[in-house]
Formats: sequence, structure tokens, C-alpha cells
Amino acid sequence: MKNIRFYLLTGIAIISMLSISSCLSIERKIRINADGTGTEVQTFNIDRKFYELIYSMVQAMDSTKAASVRDSLYNHEDMLKPIRTNLSSKEGIELISLTGTTNNDSSTTYRFEYNFNDVSKIGYATNISAKDISGEQENKSEVVWKDNGSTINFSLLYKPDPGDDLNQEENNKAFSFLFANKNVNFEIEFPFNIESSNAISTTGNKGTWTFPVSELMLDRTKKLYLEAVLKK
Repeated sequence: MKNIRFYLLTGIAIISMLSISSCLSIERKIRINADGTGTEVQTFNIDRKFYELIYSMVQAMDSTKAASVRDSLYNHEDMLKPIRTNLSSKEGIELISLTGTTNNDSSTTYRFEYNFNDVSKIGYATNISAKDISGEQENKSEVVWKDNGSTINFSLLYKPDPGDDLNQEENNKAFSFLFANKNVNFEIEFPFNIESSNAISTTGNKGTWTFPVSELMLDRTKKLYLEAVLKK
């Protein structure tokens, strides 16, 4: 049961976020103000195929526990509590809302919204895992907001684990097929127009970035990196 919840959380964060055919997608919509404050709404969807896979695996190993495991997977508080604990404990972050919903097709949708008093704080929402909550893991995202006078340099770099845990690496390979064709999407609204960036598309002061979840899982050297130069 603990391992199941761990991999759900790992998948959500990527990016420990970052860890199903078509089961997990993450959407991050961020608005940054000129003073570096802002708001983010993050949504992640977990397809029913993931729950069906876990249920069938547990049923094959111990059918007497299958029903309780299925109920636990759909217990939204098991997912929401670690996120609430993580974000509520971070200075400069104000959690506005946090919800979990079971959809008609038995998929689930989790969404949270928060305010931040400094753009660097968005890094905390990139990595929400069991180690973060226990205090064993430092924030793995590096956010830069450098004001050069006429321009601002923005970047977000997610730093993956070093890859010294062979069991985790094998588990990532075993579960990677679950994340095929699913992405982590960023949509950021800046206070100034984008002059240049590595976004897949830009319109005025908005940029969009997309990263395949499977690549982030299988290639431990793969970096989730966003950058943009803003013209003031």
C-alpha cells in the first residue's frame, strides 16, 4: 500500500513529478506579477487504467486485499494530505484550494491552487514526494528571476535524483509504459512580453512548455528546463 501511494506521488511531481498506456497528465497554469508574486493552478489526471492495473496486480498476489487496496486508491485524502502538508509548511506559499474528484469513467482529477510571494516558490510545487514531506529531501527545482533593467531572465530547472537507487530505476522501467503519450504541460503568463524562450509556443506574454512524462522517468539525466527572456 505504501509503495502504491509512493509511486502515485512520484508520478505527480515529475517531475518526481515526475515518474500510465495513457494514464497520467499534469497541467500547470502559472501567473507571475511584475513584483515576483503570483498564483498557480495545478491539475493532474490519473486514468482508470492505472487503478485497474494496480487492482489486478494485488488481486493476483493476494485477492483478500484487492478490495481494500482499490478503496484506498480512491481515497482522495490519502493523496491530498501530503500535498496539503508540503505546501502549507512552505514559507511564502498560501494554499487557496485543494480538491480530489472521482470522474464518471473512474479516472480521478486532483487540483490545487496557491499564491506565492516570490517566483522561486513555484519550485516547491514541482516536487511533492514522500521524502519532501518527511524532510529528507530538499527542493529539487531551481528557479531564476533575474532583473537586468530592460529585460528579465526567467528559468526553471528540475534536478532529478542522481540515479543511485537501482530498485527505483528498475521500478521506473517497469511502470514507464503506463505513462506513454502523457505530458507535463506548463502555461505561464508573465508580466511582460516574451522576447525569446525555449517554449513550444508563445503569444505576447504567455508561453507554453510540454515535457513527455516517460522520458523524464526513463532518462535520469533528462532535465525539465524552461527559460524565457522578457522585454520590459
